[in-house]
Amino acid sequence: MPEPKTSTPEPVKGASGPGAKALPRGIVQPLIGPDAQVGLGVVLIAVAGYVDAIGYIELGGLFASFMSGASISLGVGISEGHWDAVYKGAVLIAVFLAGTTMATILADVTGIWALPAVLLLEGSLLAGAAVLAGTGWGASVAILPVAAAMGVQNTALRPVNGVRLGVTFMTGTLVSLGQGLGRVLLGRGGLRGWSPHALLWCAFSAGAAVGAFLYDAFGFMAVSGPAALIAAIAGLVAAMVFSKRRDHPSGEADRST
Repeated sequence: MPEPKTSTPEPVKGASGPGAKALPRGIVQPLIGPDAQVGLGVVLIAVAGYVDAIGYIELGGLFASFMSGASISLGVGISEGHWDAVYKGAVLIAVFLAGTTMATILADVTGIWALPAVLLLEGSLLAGAAVLAGTGWGASVAILPVAAAMGVQNTALRPVNGVRLGVTFMTGTLVSLGQGLGRVLLGRGGLRGWSPHALLWCAFSAGAAVGAFLYDAFGFMAVSGPAALIAAIAGLVAAMVFSKRRDHPSGEADRST
């Protein structure tokens, strides 16, 4: 009887060493390890809360990352003929969408460097917002790179064990937290089923508190803090990816949505 055929992964462009195999999709996050992913996700969510607080204060009730709120403002503005609200909501949604689109394309073309590249893009946009504010542009303009940066951030990380990392909205996290607590009360779950979601919610709320506090002290220039932090993290992640390239030769980036 003939032996069954087995498929051998083709070497990828840029791979090195004997028997180098194609890089699995989604390898960018495994390169930095699950613990580092969760830690990064917590920091990113805190940054989202931070800039959302600043955007909320600056824009008088609109958020830089919460596009459900912007969509509601747009819809209510249309129904009541408040065209200024319609304009603000539409522009925020457009730049958020543009940030998500840019980050998706950037991740696709940078391969295993996707995560540090996307983080660097986010940090650059936040820095651009600080530059606009520092050169006299009003909040309605300076907030736009912040909204784009939050669109970028939502593409940075994939969920780990069902935990959403780095996202700029809390509704899904709270739903997961409630489900985890429900399973505990039914005797079907443990600490790990709800505690990561609680940690992320706490990080978001703490970030918002810090953002509001520093806004009182520095005004809109407070966004320069997370800009520097995200840029530094991008450099750290790039170093981590570089140190592990020998074990995971470069290949195609994760193109899944």
